[in-house]
Amino acid sequence: MNRRPERISFRFSARSRFAACLVTTSDGALAPGWWDLDGTRPPYAGDTPRFREGAPTETTATQVLPTECGGLLRLRGAAGSGRHLLLLSHPASAGPVTEETPTADTPLAGPRGPSSAECLSVEARGLRLVPGGPRGTLALAVETAHDGRTRVWRVRSAPLRLSDPVTLPGRVTALLPLDGTGCRYATDLEGPDGYRPASLDLRDGNRLALPSPPDGRIHRLLLSAPASGLLLTASDPGDGRLRIARATLGLRPRLDFPDRLNSLDGAVLPLAADPAGERVALRVSRGAQARLFLYDVAADRPRPAELPPGAFHPVAGWSEGGLRVVYAAPDRPADLVGVPDTAAHGAPATPSGAASPTLDVSATPHSPTEWFATPSGRFEAVRLGDWRTAPTVVVALHGGPEDHWTLGHDPVLARLSETGAAVVAPNQRGSTGYGRAHAEAIHGAWGVPDLADIRALVRTLTEQRPPDAEPPVLLGTSYGGFLALLAVCADPYAWARCAVIAPFLSARGLRERSSAAVRALIDRHGLGEPPDDGLGPRDVERLAHRIRVPLLALHGCDDPVVPVDETRRLRRALTRAGGPERVPHDCLDIAGAGHHPLQERGGAELTDRLVGFLTAGFPDRRRSPAPPGLTVADAAVRHRPSSAVFGHITHDERTPS
Repeated sequence: MNRRPERISFRFSARSRFAACLVTTSDGALAPGWWDLDGTRPPYAGDTPRFREGAPTETTATQVLPTECGGLLRLRGAAGSGRHLLLLSHPASAGPVTEETPTADTPLAGPRGPSSAECLSVEARGLRLVPGGPRGTLALAVETAHDGRTRVWRVRSAPLRLSDPVTLPGRVTALLPLDGTGCRYATDLEGPDGYRPASLDLRDGNRLALPSPPDGRIHRLLLSAPASGLLLTASDPGDGRLRIARATLGLRPRLDFPDRLNSLDGAVLPLAADPAGERVALRVSRGAQARLFLYDVAADRPRPAELPPGAFHPVAGWSEGGLRVVYAAPDRPADLVGVPDTAAHGAPATPSGAASPTLDVSATPHSPTEWFATPSGRFEAVRLGDWRTAPTVVVALHGGPEDHWTLGHDPVLARLSETGAAVVAPNQRGSTGYGRAHAEAIHGAWGVPDLADIRALVRTLTEQRPPDAEPPVLLGTSYGGFLALLAVCADPYAWARCAVIAPFLSARGLRERSSAAVRALIDRHGLGEPPDDGLGPRDVERLAHRIRVPLLALHGCDDPVVPVDETRRLRRALTRAGGPERVPHDCLDIAGAGHHPLQERGGAELTDRLVGFLTAGFPDRRRSPAPPGLTVADAAVRHRPSSAVFGHITHDERTPS
């Protein structure tokens, strides 16, 4: 079965007149996609905004960035190799359509003719593309060296090259323009005591610290609007509680904390400012749901936009043609959506064309969420379908663990829903989005309070379904795979089947065998002491003999986050625990795949196999002897205090899941 096209990695050009993304094809390959949003460049000048798509030769590691001259930059890189290939596809010229067979080096082809391309091989440890730069510059490229220093390059064409580097002594976050020249930027510069705001001039490399005013401190820069001088920051007025502030720089720096802006109920992230810098689009998230607000800066007045709750990606663009956001819902893949009443002079705001149809999101239904009670409190879950009556109920556990389910689109969950299965995607303890205590409950205790929540959930689902209904099935990815395996070890007969993608078997084992970034996450959370309960140390390799359900495990051989050896260890542990009474297991190593094998080439076939496994019939396990009963802890966990309390402020720095 062919999958619905999915779009990821959305980016906008410096003035938001162009947008780009990566698009999945029917076999799971990725192709670059490109919009001329305002119809300002041939072959679309004077036409409605149009979309075109290139050859399916990219990977999830490819960065795409549209330029203000109508071209498209693609940066391909292999993880950890230090080698990159930078390609520039020029705008297609108007003329008769020319057919050609796409290859790995074929540039984007427009609907009215092919385009030409330049390419450049780059040796750099870490490289990312940033929109902007002075006149004559396509974009900026930010390189992070092994010693932590940063170089900011200008990307130029004819020939394609990196030039005029500016070196900084530490890592930087986003580069926010401070004026219309494309030369002066604000950024957060890493130093011995953390990140501090600074200004950077690309003309001479001069940098200056942006001083915090006497009535507070700037922690992070969020958004700038050069036309009005607007600079929004995550700051505190001296009490340690982060709020959104409007910063005034210069000889007398000042922080203003708008009352209404900071009274919004949820975590607030500024997405984009209009060309005049007078209005700002805000994403306001509360748990699994997010809303879009339009904020009048001068009046300090936010109002909800005419879009239903859903998932709004942390990128948006606001040009003269209007505000475009990346919107998704459980039944609708992510796509560009024009926001009503945001275009200047009545210009059309919504992308159109064969590959990007007009979206009537005001009529888009979205699946509700549901709260489930536990002995220790309650948690929210995203729900697709009616789990009380559906023939199959899938409990889907997210990765992270610093992540949470939203009302966004997940292609696997959508496929399961299309088969008639119901999906319950819980945000159990350890999930982000519900405050510090909820997220930090698992610090030093991976697989303890979150496992207790999943055990309470399966009891609730079972008790409220018909007596002869099939037990729920489990699906988990990465950390969610670890948690799913623990759940079928703790309650072997509460589940019908279990599928895991890129799982690991224990926190201690993962720390010994994984990358520095994963070790840093585990060290930040802490390993803690093994819980004093019947399950004991949370080590699936030790507990594999308790598994009594059919099991499917998928793992990419080139996974840079969780080594494929974790699934190979699981296979060996299940084989050692084998016998005539054991149920089947299938642990597959996916050659050439990374941490997300379903999103890569060949992912469509893997998705078909996964969905078929999860929706298969209930096996006969009457001859399988039950493992000994046990009790599982749900103790309060002591954790280290955080250095700051993040009130209404949030950002999208995700730990790889």
